[in-house]
Amino acid sequence: MRRRPPPPLGLDFVAARRPPSLLGWALLAFGVLASVGVLHEYQVLDDRRADEARLLARARRSIDARNGGGETVPSAPLKEAEVKPAVAAARLLGRDWGGLLTELEGAAADPGVALLELEQDAASGSLRLAGEARNLSEVFAFLTRLEAGGRVRHARLINYRFRAEDGAGSVVFQLAARWEAGP
Repeated sequence: MRRRPPPPLGLDFVAARRPPSLLGWALLAFGVLASVGVLHEYQVLDDRRADEARLLARARRSIDARNGGGETVPSAPLKEAEVKPAVAAARLLGRDWGGLLTELEGAAADPGVALLELEQDAASGSLRLAGEARNLSEVFAFLTRLEAGGRVRHARLINYRFRAEDGAGSVVFQLAARWEAGP
């Protein structure tokens, strides 16, 4: 007797593909239309930018030709309202910053005082300092030296706290002052 082979197994582990739905086709069409719209807008803006660049170059050539080459166009006189903010900004920028920093460094020359932070406002003339000293008497000596310099006025201790590290204590302090730094 002859043996028959077993019937083949009908196992299909890959499911049949579903056809795309109407929603899928609609999303694809929307994406393509949006991409075309963005590309068109980019080309319009790029053309507009190129036109503006050409107009600017033509205007510059025209001004250079009128002035005989490299000369600049004389500006119209400024009004008082335009001059005041410019003068105030120039005054702030022209302050003697180096002198102030030198004075602060000289006042903190004592090895027992270290300045850690400096916050200043040139417009209002306020100055805030944070530092550390070995003891409170060195903080007061620093305040005295700071006011003796001439630029810093009305220096006052805002707060202080004692800190003990590695067996040695120190005083962390903050002070506020007014400063006069004329141009």
